[in-house]
Amino acid sequence: MRKTHRAISLLLAILLVPGILVMSSCSSSPSEEEMAQLNTLKEEYAALQNEMATLNQEKGALEKELAEKEAMLKKCNDDQATVRTRLGK
Repeated sequence: MRKTHRAISLLLAILLVPGILVMSSCSSSPSEEEMAQLNTLKEEYAALQNEMATLNQEKGALEKELAEKEAMLKKCNDDQATVRTRLGK
């Protein structure tokens, strides 16, 4: 029981000290530098979102093209099998 109590106390101390340090370093409002960084990150995020949308469109077009080519290949293979069958008879 005593070991458990001691372990819990130690765990709380380990968790509490960094928490207090983090809370004490927080201010009520961000600095101009932090706001500039935030705005830069927002712009980067928007650019990445646009790039992702473009890439997803390209992916869709490529998948469609692949499906069309696979269908054409299947038709060619079916036609080839039909010709071989007819020539074999």
